Amino acid sequence: MSHVKSTYKYLLVILIGISIFLLDYFELANRNGSEIILLVISLLKAGYFIYFVFRTIKETAHREFNFHEFMAFVVASILLVILSFAIDYYCLYRIDANAFAGLIPKQNIATEFISFFYYSISVFTTAGFGDIKPNSSSAQIFVSTELMIAFFFTILVIANIGHIRSSFAQRNNNN
Repeated sequence: MSHVKSTYKYLLVILIGISIFLLDYFELANRNGSEIILLVISLLKAGYFIYFVFRTIKETAHREFNFHEFMAFVVASILLVILSFAIDYYCLYRIDANAFAGLIPKQNIATEFISFFYYSISVFTTAGFGDIKPNSSSAQIFVSTELMIAFFFTILVIANIGHIRSSFAQRNNNN
């Protein structure tokens, strides 16, 4: 549970992304400035996520962790990455409507955001259906960053399967 509580910093970064959207939405910043700020924050967020994962591994390296704790960490981390990149994609789209190709214009913010949430899931899972594609350099950087984080996280989970299994075996032997 402590890992879920420690994600507040990551949620703060998501709120910063939303504030960038609001700056652009109310036209309080110019297009290029908003795009650069969004790009920098997205890259910092990716760096923080990697730091957060390594810090969590270091904190749990010298103690036994249970399956529920590990799964809470995995699920919370994946959802935060997908949600935060969906917000980034949406903000970039609001800054530059040509940043993504293949989008069907929607009537409201909620339905537009759902499209980017769907897109973020397809990028994270590497399904990449091809219906929505990055159409600008900034969009390609965002997508590449999410793909690298997804790859990193997937490898991390796969690499720890053996440790999780041995944890279960050790617990069963103690009972």
